[in-house]
Amino acid sequence: MKRSTIALAVLAAALPLAACGSSTEAGNTSSAAVTSNGSEMSADALGAKIRALPEGQRRGVLFRAIRDAGPSGASCQSVTAMKEAAPVNGNPSWNAVCDGTAQWTIVMTADQSASVTGPGPVTIKS
Repeated sequence: MKRSTIALAVLAAALPLAACGSSTEAGNTSSAAVTSNGSEMSADALGAKIRALPEGQRRGVLFRAIRDAGPSGASCQSVTAMKEAAPVNGNPSWNAVCDGTAQWTIVMTADQSASVTGPGPVTIKS
């Protein structure tokens, strides 16, 4: 399991870059840390904010989480399908498919980070 810290303010700034398809990080398998804006937010509140985003921006958020998760996510070029999944340990989660070939699970946590697992077989449709 890889952890990628995602602060909502950073996500908003990163969304326009989601379509670029390039990553500046070289094969780092450790957690990718992003500076938080200092605001406290519960996992449910973060999940609600992501849920409220337009579909394209929500795809961008999930795409960045996958790409920032490490080398295995670096090959993801686009999120071709996504679906909110059952909460994991009470935290909101989504399943996302990259390029129609690999599925990832993204779990939002109270520390404003996302736990990203995958890739795995695709079980959701676009």
